[in-house]
Amino acid sequence: MSRYIIIGAGAVGGALAASLHQAGSDVVLVARGEALAAIADRGLVYTRPGGVDTVPVTAVGGPGDVALTGDDVLVLAVKAQDAIATLQAWAWQPVAFSDRTGTASELPIVTLQNGLETERAALRLFDTVVSGTTFLAGVHLRPGEVLTGAGPRIGQLILGGYPTAAPVPERLVDDLRAAEWLVQVVGDVSRWKASKLVHNVTNGTELLSGDSERVAAIADRVAAEAREVLGAAGYGLADPATERDFDASLAAIVPGAGYEPGQQSTWQSFVRGRPSEVDYLNGEIALLARQYGVAAPYNAALQAVLGVSSAAGEAPGARSVDEVEAVVAATQGRRGRAEVAA
Repeated sequence: MSRYIIIGAGAVGGALAASLHQAGSDVVLVARGEALAAIADRGLVYTRPGGVDTVPVTAVGGPGDVALTGDDVLVLAVKAQDAIATLQAWAWQPVAFSDRTGTASELPIVTLQNGLETERAALRLFDTVVSGTTFLAGVHLRPGEVLTGAGPRIGQLILGGYPTAAPVPERLVDDLRAAEWLVQVVGDVSRWKASKLVHNVTNGTELLSGDSERVAAIADRVAAEAREVLGAAGYGLADPATERDFDASLAAIVPGAGYEPGQQSTWQSFVRGRPSEVDYLNGEIALLARQYGVAAPYNAALQAVLGVSSAAGEAPGARSVDEVEAVVAATQGRRGRAEVAA
């Protein structure tokens, strides 16, 4: 029987830990600070359409607090900006295999971050990397509490070995399905990661104040730039509407269940005063644009405006659509002057 070490107690990690535990899997949830204290004191408060459960999942504070064995599967559910440090913290921890002592780098690890960076970083340290793309109407705003707003299934998980030759453990898929997740295993998970990134680059626009039509126009621009840049970088884009092998309506948002549109992961990070994934979403597009000689001024501008806002500890709405447009205009002006000078 596998034991799942779920690293990160946010919306995704908390929902996975609660649902797997309720389905009978052996689960350890790795949390920190106030979240760890709350879960250790009373359990994980898990709200789904139709009810609230307090789940008595085992919670620990870090890799030094759990004795790893060869039956363990690591599930990395921290945000992308925290992934590399977390991978390094876990990779060289001792593991008691049946016939020897090894390290956690020999265990399978499932990476569930948005963006494109975590899998490559994990493969530097771990033998077996399973990449996952999550579609979850989940909210984590208070320590030790998570809410998911879809039903009857919790959410969608697209899993694939990284790179494509790596196997996906069958037991993992079976256990996730038993825990009421819609799961699909694909041959080229990078296409799905890239497709989700086109959506994720719009997350930051939820934080902007200003005319809603202008905000929507910026969302359209960053998504269009992402498609162009990803194409230039050689990424294909999956089409979830035609390529899913399950009925996505089984994980549809339930009205009145507590999940409101406009509360995606970046917005939640700003509400909690935590660093956000923007550098690995819009920043990923800005990076690839520079590498492949493609312009992505709106992604770079949104990254810059939200980066300054995050560093200042500002709440959603503190920065306006005007500021993004001003950064774009200033960047284009500098580029034009440089071209004239050349």
